[in-house]
This record gives sequence, C-alpha cells and structure tokens, in this order.
Amino acid sequence: MFAAILTFFLLLGSPDAVYLLNKITITFQEDGSISEHTQAVIIPLTGRGVQRYSNMSIAFRSGMEDIDIVQAEVGYRRGGRSNSVAEISTGPHRILSRTNRLESSLRETVLQMPGLEIGDTVKVDIIRTIHSLPLSNVYSYSFSPVLEDSVFRSIFQIRNNADVSLIASEPGYFWEFNNLSPKLSHPLVAYDYPLISVATGTPNLLSAEASEALDIFQHSLCVKLDDIVLEAGTDPYLLRSWVADNINYIGADVGIWPGWSPRTPEETLEDGSGVCRDRSVLLTWLLRKAGYEAYPALATTYRQSAVVVDARSFDHMVTVYKNGTDNEWIVLDPTPEGLPSEAGFSFGLRGCSFLPVVPGGSGLEQIPIENWNDTLRMTLTGNLDMEQEVITGTLRVVSNGVALELITTLFTQSLPSARKEMFRRFYGALLCDSVSFQNGEVVFEGQWRVYSSENNILLPGLRELSLHGTRVASMILPCPPDSFVIDAPATEILQVSLSLDESWDIQLALPVNLQGYSCEMLYESGTLFYTETADITDSNSEILETLLVRSGTSQRIVKLL
Repeated sequence: MFAAILTFFLLLGSPDAVYLLNKITITFQEDGSISEHTQAVIIPLTGRGVQRYSNMSIAFRSGMEDIDIVQAEVGYRRGGRSNSVAEISTGPHRILSRTNRLESSLRETVLQMPGLEIGDTVKVDIIRTIHSLPLSNVYSYSFSPVLEDSVFRSIFQIRNNADVSLIASEPGYFWEFNNLSPKLSHPLVAYDYPLISVATGTPNLLSAEASEALDIFQHSLCVKLDDIVLEAGTDPYLLRSWVADNINYIGADVGIWPGWSPRTPEETLEDGSGVCRDRSVLLTWLLRKAGYEAYPALATTYRQSAVVVDARSFDHMVTVYKNGTDNEWIVLDPTPEGLPSEAGFSFGLRGCSFLPVVPGGSGLEQIPIENWNDTLRMTLTGNLDMEQEVITGTLRVVSNGVALELITTLFTQSLPSARKEMFRRFYGALLCDSVSFQNGEVVFEGQWRVYSSENNILLPGLRELSLHGTRVASMILPCPPDSFVIDAPATEILQVSLSLDESWDIQLALPVNLQGYSCEMLYESGTLFYTETADITDSNSEILETLLVRSGTSQRIVKLL
C-alpha cells in the first residue's frame, strides 16, 4: 500500500516529502486548558526532505504551554534495520541569538531522527497543552490542508469538552481532505491557501482585552516623554524616526506574558533598547503627548491574516493614530531605521493585517497596497563614444514611495567606502566616478557599456540601469505563479539624452507601446533622445507581459546607415 502511494506522488512532480497522514485535533478541556494534538506520518522523497525531517523543531513558550512528545520515531525502508526512536532535546530557541533577543521563555523542543534516508517513514505524535494565552483569553487556530509537501490524507477536528462558544469559518467539527499537491515554490509567490479557522472570540474582543493589558495610564507620568516631544517636534513621522534611530533592537523577557508584554516607556528609554512591542508603546505615548489619539496595534508581516485571530496570530507590533477628523487609522512602524522621512513603515507591510488595541475593541484592518505613487524616475545625460563603446555621463534619480525607501536604505545602511561599488552595480554602470544622495535625489557620475555588432548599437535601458526591476523579471518570468507579491513595486521611467557624432546617419527602432511598457526614440541635431517606461506595480494586471517586453532589446537598437 505505502509503496503504491509513494510511486503515485513521485509521478506527480518533485515534492520533498509526502504526508501519508496529517491530523490535527483541537480539544477544549473542562479545566480551561486547550490541547493541540498533531499526528503525522511522513516519507521524505528527496535529499532536502531528508534534511528537513531529520531535525524537527517545535517552538513553545515556557509557562504558557507544555509540549509532550508521545511518539517520534523512524521506520527504515531498507531491510535489516529496526525502528529508531528520535533523540529529543529542549532549550532556548535558536532564533533568539540571531535577533538580539534575550527571551528565556521562548523555547524549542528538537527531534533528531537518526539515520533518516529517502523512503523511510517518520512518525510523530505531539501534544501541545496551552494553559494561558497572552494579552487576551481569545484563542484561535487556523488549519490549511495544503502543506509545503504533498498530503495523501489530512484531517482537522475539534473536541469541545468544555462546551465553549466557538466562532468558525466553516460549519462542523470534522473535516477531511485527500490527495493534495503542494503549490509551486517561488520566492515572490503569495498563494491563497484554503483555511479553516476557529476561535473563542472576535477580533474586537481580542482588541478590547489586549487594550486593558497594554493601555496603562501610569505611562503618561514619564517626564522624558515631554522632553523628547520638545526636542523632536510634534510631527508623527519625526517621532517615529526618533524612536527608530534612538532605541536599539534588543529584547528581553518582561511582564506576565513574556514575548508580548512590552516594557514601560521609561524602562525602554533608560535602557535605550527594545523590540517592536517596546518601541510601539513608547511611540504611542509620544504621540499622545503630542496631542494625537494613538494606540499600539498588533500586526502581521506575512500578508493578510485569517478572519479570526488571537494574539499569537501576530508577529509584530506597530502604532496607529488618527489625524484630526479623519476616521482612518494611520500606521507607523517605529522599528525600521533609514526610512524616508515621509514613510511611516516599510513597504513590506503593505497588504498585511493589523489590529488596533483600542478600549472597547476594534476590528481587523489591512494596510492598503495601491495608490502609493511608487515611481523610479531616471534621467541619463551623456556622450556616446563608439571607439570605447561607452556612454560617459550623469544619471539623476528621483523616486517616490517604495523606490525612495529602497534607495534611502541602500545609501544610509551602507559604509561610505562601499557606496560607489554598490550603486555602480545597482545602476548597471561600468564605472562610478562619484555618487551622492540629497533631498531624495541620487546623482551618479559614471560610464555605461554599449554593445555593437556590425552596424547595430544596443543602448542601455531599464534592463541594464534598474537592477530592482530586472531582478523582479528574472524571478517571475521563468516560473509564472498563480499569484505573487511584487518585491518593491514601482513605475520605472528612464529618459536618456545622448550626444552623437553629427556625421552619423542612423535608423531608429520603431516605438513600442503595449502591456504596461513603452519605449520611443527621437534623433535631432546630433542628439539622441529615448524614453522607456515599465509598470511593475501590484495594480498592473498584465505584469508578466510587461516584464517580458521589458526584458527585450530590439526596442533600444540603433542602426548605422
């Protein structure tokens, strides 16, 4: 039976493993605890699958939940080898040392499967018992039958022994799925996986209960808050930048919910350090001192969340405020450094969910994706030297939105000694004589290569000068996914003015204007002008076609007659 199933999935494609069983059982116990029981039978099909399932990590919060390993063993496919039990160890989570966090309550249990090979069978039976939840008593769980690997049989069931009132996205207590293939892996993909979500309360209830835990009036007594507002001013974006620039990213266990409880603004200022939750609460109170209605907000960094959530559904915390009579929340993220002054948060948060932590409660919100005026406008002026096959000139770059954030981050986060080489590569130059960045404009002096063959000259365009857009094209075009997230989306505009030898008689490429892309050339009195544009924003429904045309070269070929 197992051999037949294995052969079936090998013929489907190349998943790293197949789950013969993936079963999740949620039990609401009479004593108020909640158990999440995971049972899985897994066969690795590739070397990557062996690597992944040889070392399995289960994260948990000490004091809030317990992990019980009922079964963890390997059944070997080759004869002469008996089943082997996994080696189990528990300690601080490995992520802590990589993110400057000192949270001893964040632990992990590691299962090491000895001698695992392709075709062996991994069996795990794990019970997570949750005794308390952070910030609120609202509990939620979201189940997707589609995994990173193939799934032969998937089961999700709920046992409500305590007769708890539940909210669910689908009616019932038992769901079963069969023969599920993984989605095609792609670095820019954002697939919509089927989800079944259950919860013991609404997002509004979570928001209200979390507000009681976080909105502590005594924070207003911190006298340093008034001094900072006096120093930095009352502009919310300047206050965001002050927190990001002056508070180092270092976290520690605090409060009754380690990992969620922030330090007080006074503690954060005294230490000069804190993680996202500490910075969010500090900025909240700075904004209140400046006269705004402001609150912390739980946020995701992985696109939109499920419709029902608990505090564990969020991996980030930001600050929200309202400006005057406008009833919409304005989001500020005090964690990232080096953002442009008008940017409230990194472009990576667009499309993500956030939950304002407000007295009386608030519903889930989504950070909008469109209408950000994301533009990268480049103007290259120079001389074309066909003997050296180079353009020598000046590139001026004016950008808005995500493009400005990207360039600002590159410039401010790099060593001065490395900037020439970094921007040379970023703008596809052969040589960089100088580069400067002031008032949102990059001025780049350098040389760019041109290519010639017989009487044809290939001039540089967006494909050569905009590294970001070319990277997006190279990642999306070979493997078009069903849906994807554009990495730093922007409308690219390149205007080129080149001085040529007036004795040349030339023939220009025909204009191109289709699928969100255009390129047009003009020659007058020894000067060649051309403009190239490409729309690689999330709102472009024909993005694949745009990138395909953009990757071509015929539209930038000049023929010498």
